[in-house]
Amino acid sequence: MKKTLTWIGLSVLMMIYWIAGLFIGNAIFPSSLMDMEPAGNAAGFGELMLFLTCALNTGIVLYFIYNSRIKGWKLVGSVFLISFGIQYFMSQIETLWFNDSLTLPINGIWAIVTGGFITWLLFSVTATWITGNFVRIDEKEISSLNLFPLVKRIVFLSVVVWPLVYFLFGYFVAWQFEDVRLLYSGTTEMGSFVAIMEGNFTSGLYSFQILRGFLWILIGLLVLTATKGSLIRKGVILGLLFAIIGSSQLLLPNPYMSDVVRMAHLIETASGSFIWGFIIAWYTGVFIKLRDETQTGFNKLNLV
Repeated sequence: MKKTLTWIGLSVLMMIYWIAGLFIGNAIFPSSLMDMEPAGNAAGFGELMLFLTCALNTGIVLYFIYNSRIKGWKLVGSVFLISFGIQYFMSQIETLWFNDSLTLPINGIWAIVTGGFITWLLFSVTATWITGNFVRIDEKEISSLNLFPLVKRIVFLSVVVWPLVYFLFGYFVAWQFEDVRLLYSGTTEMGSFVAIMEGNFTSGLYSFQILRGFLWILIGLLVLTATKGSLIRKGVILGLLFAIIGSSQLLLPNPYMSDVVRMAHLIETASGSFIWGFIIAWYTGVFIKLRDETQTGFNKLNLV
């Protein structure tokens, strides 16, 4: 019951922080983006979806906090970096790449990022405090990385696995919707996967996704080293963080995407991101260990 009340209360606070952050962001970077309302939505629908989005985000962040082995300001910093990184930094650098199609005002993007920075900064402190996690812990409980053998896996994940996940889900999920094809290509023509991949290489999108893959992995390693429990639990937490925080904003109506495009991207990114997070945990988790474990103590790792 206490955790349920905590979840509801923090969801309301996140909603307040979100609105306040957007107002401040728009005051610093004035943009017509904040004044535009999506057409065709009933009164109160946007507010309801904002609360649902905040409730989903709050729920997965609390799941991470309750399974975290770190406390205090380290936990605050981790929650902020993970949440802001997933929801705003990673999404908005992709917005900039595709902005020829989306046509968002640059000031509007800066306003959104500034608002997100404020929202997650306030929420990270509040959530850590309300859950009673401003306490000292034994440093031996903190995870560390066995970095040397991990480098090859990071390269493989960044160069091969992430682009594969991204383009497969992009083509076989989102690209199946005519509205998505029309928005990004100007035509409803389907095109073959091979032909589209050739365009992705020549346009530089593949190289851009290698960079994004590396950044996703850095966020993932931060989550994995801060989380206690089995590799399966860590994979579920990381996958849900990627899927929910990374995709929940697509629940909110906006004037730059039709409902069909939003839902197509929601299905695409939520499913692909969850699988991607689980892959990172499975493929790198064996190199994450407690500091008081020996180098050869892989048999001590909780794998199931």
